[in-house]
Amino acid sequence: MYMSSKRLEGRHVLVVEDEMFIAYDIAYSIEEAGGFVAGPVPSLKRARMLIEDDTFEIDGAILDMNLLDGRAESLVLELHERSIPLVVNTAEPLPLSFQARLPDIPVFSKPTMPETLTAALQEQMMR
Repeated sequence: MYMSSKRLEGRHVLVVEDEMFIAYDIAYSIEEAGGFVAGPVPSLKRARMLIEDDTFEIDGAILDMNLLDGRAESLVLELHERSIPLVVNTAEPLPLSFQARLPDIPVFSKPTMPETLTAALQEQMMR
């Protein structure tokens, strides 16, 4: 499927990743696709602060599951309940029970190319 290089034009994408080199690579990929980056942030606490910030709306998210202040299952569920498209990029497998609850969320194993994550998020946003 062909996708425009500006496939996230004008969209605000939350990046939650505690490995800053990975976070900045993802952020760059989002900006190259025309999106705006909310973050990147390395923790659940800072991610929730951005989600609650009313100066802009989060249109999508790319996040790691193991963050500085804990695991992100609750954040994934919160974003899913708000109907915010998201993609998970993690170094550890997710518990099967968690994956079974949210089978429509793409889960990638690190290392994954940032462009792959960005394209997967764009596909989620088109649903």
